[in-house]
Amino acid sequence: RPTLLSTTLLLLHRSSRSARVRAFTAMAQNDKSDNKQAQKQQQHKFCVIGHGLIGTAACKYLAAKGEDVVLVGPSEGKAHGACYDEGRIYRILDPIESWSKLAQRSIDQYESIQNTSGVEGLFIESGLLVFGIDEKFMQRTRATAQKLGTPLEELSSEELAKKFAWLSVPASTKAGLWQQQQAGTISPRKLIEAQLRLAKHHGATYVDEVVSAVEKASDGDHFVVTLENSDTVLADNVLVATGVHSSVLPVLPEKIVVNLTGSQALFIELTAEEAKLMEGMPTIMYEGPSAEECFYMLPPIQYPDGSWLMKIGPSTKFSPNLKTLQDVNAWFERGHVDPEFRDVAVETLKLLFPQLSLDNIRPLLCVTDNTPTLNCYIDMLAPGWGLASGGNGWAAKSSDEIGRLAADMMALPTKWTTDPDFPQKWFKAITESSLSVSESGAEVADLKTPLVKVESCAQLSNEQVAQAVTALSGIVGHTAKPIPPHEWCSKLSAELEKQWGATPSVLCLEEFDPKSTAWAATHPYVMLLTTARFCDDGPERLFLVLPR
Repeated sequence: RPTLLSTTLLLLHRSSRSARVRAFTAMAQNDKSDNKQAQKQQQHKFCVIGHGLIGTAACKYLAAKGEDVVLVGPSEGKAHGACYDEGRIYRILDPIESWSKLAQRSIDQYESIQNTSGVEGLFIESGLLVFGIDEKFMQRTRATAQKLGTPLEELSSEELAKKFAWLSVPASTKAGLWQQQQAGTISPRKLIEAQLRLAKHHGATYVDEVVSAVEKASDGDHFVVTLENSDTVLADNVLVATGVHSSVLPVLPEKIVVNLTGSQALFIELTAEEAKLMEGMPTIMYEGPSAEECFYMLPPIQYPDGSWLMKIGPSTKFSPNLKTLQDVNAWFERGHVDPEFRDVAVETLKLLFPQLSLDNIRPLLCVTDNTPTLNCYIDMLAPGWGLASGGNGWAAKSSDEIGRLAADMMALPTKWTTDPDFPQKWFKAITESSLSVSESGAEVADLKTPLVKVESCAQLSNEQVAQAVTALSGIVGHTAKPIPPHEWCSKLSAELEKQWGATPSVLCLEEFDPKSTAWAATHPYVMLLTTARFCDDGPERLFLVLPR
């Protein structure tokens, strides 16, 4: 039988065990409370997706406003990105007004970004030299310089040869344009490093992971950003700044109209002696006798491994269309450039710089996201769901200002900047759903898309007009490269033949003579005005469609 002592010990043991259970229960409850609190803290106000030039700039500006912001995206080496290198051309002499203003604002910030971040060697003001045949590009460059009040020195072939001793001036050269200030090279790597450093200084956090998807939470209260490692990041608002991946990953509420093209360039490794010979070389845009012989070139830049590399890149002729994520990945992993491009580029280098040995040449592959407006997209696609993408190959130099505009769009109550220099309409995104129109109950004037509208028409049904508008919108929206007017006409005629059962005549205004007796206003017709930019020398074209 239990003694009094043993009974007392048993009661004490049970009491102690109960106390331990209560203690463990309290700890577990506290842990659950802490976990809930941790989860709550992980729901940021803003999530910027994309560890690139635009994403890091936008994150910096949001953080500088005192906002709770997290940047999510892989660092170099974890995913494919736009040309991981040390050199891009910067210039303000862009014929498109939006890009010249974006560049000017961004360039004005370079020195401040460098000084406040402590990242040295961010940019080199080496100047810009444009030379070669004196046609559209050089004429537009002159006009832009005059409009911006930018000093531009005109140089003859003889003056080019005298001023730049390292340059062998081709016989085909008709003129040269020399801009000494607000032009040169910028390091994308260092700019990203500087912007991220400043963003963190202002309180931003960074998650170095690949994003696989973005979706609205089931309760509609926030966004769920899913990472490749299956982790998630929660945010009230998201800004997608993933460059070419914006159109091939499930990160947007609807599909945007962007045409991806593969771009290719060459690195030319120079000896230290050759680099010394090229001292004083500015960035170059060479206009050769044919489209295949037009190149951009960067002066020798010393890379972290000590090597001196020049870069030369091609025209759009060597830019194949890419459609899917698999296409994009395959292009980045290709490992070589087109032999035709390589041969023409090397011959051009030999022509311009005969003193270089060109013994060590490396390929460089990239992808460009082209918009039909030729402007970048900075737009809200849904409440809380923003986009900053569509660089058209020109965004690196202008990325700081693009990031500022994107941050204003996300954070300000008006959802756009108060800066009068940047109208919101410039940066509106074109979505796939906006490229088609329905004739149901609509007036002819309402049969339009963001890319095409009806200028005038007669003796055609609304259905036919709507079909013509939709057909031309699709063609314009999904053509990545400038093509001659007759090719646009052929494409539109073939597309309408499928729906109308007969081949219509299609004329472009550039080819159309309104005095011609071949057409009279009494004939059934529709005149369509495109508001897309076919090239950087003019935003609009008229197409006359004549059914048969």
